[in-house]
Amino acid sequence: MGDRTESRILRTVYTLFLGALIALLVGLGVAAVHPAPEAPESSPALVAAQETRELTPAEQEQWAEHLRERDVWEERSVRHSRDVGVVTLIGSVLLLVLSLLVERRRPVLADGILLGGLFTLLHSVVRSLISQDTLVTFGVVTLALALTLYVGYRRFVDRPTDAGERSGIAPVVVGRNGKDPSHR
Repeated sequence: MGDRTESRILRTVYTLFLGALIALLVGLGVAAVHPAPEAPESSPALVAAQETRELTPAEQEQWAEHLRERDVWEERSVRHSRDVGVVTLIGSVLLLVLSLLVERRRPVLADGILLGGLFTLLHSVVRSLISQDTLVTFGVVTLALALTLYVGYRRFVDRPTDAGERSGIAPVVVGRNGKDPSHR
């Protein structure tokens, strides 16, 4: 393997690793600042008793209380997923903008930040889906699509050249006979 191939492979591995670490950092940061609600635990003895015999009235009341606590926890978990989806969406937007800002000076770093932003965006979409709030999920997915299209266009189609102008889509040159002049 030549030095160029090794360098290209190393850059690709570095970019993937950096992107994964950035997404992990955002996810852990959100979890540290906004932890998920703790699930209520039921009494193991009560669960075992329910499986083997009919519960006494006191045990039935305990079980009903556990089910009420569980319903409250599920509602809090859904709200938490919605909140995490929105916060990670904001984080992904910031990362994608940062990747566009450093694109010309540090392309390998920009690619890693771009991947981190895209992984964070994926996390945002998944958490929004978990929230079961269709309006928020629709908004997150719509924004995710718009961001992905914009960043993809900016990074792969409309790249700035060293002279500062935009490369854009190359115009098609047609000769007088209606054919491409490079083909005879």
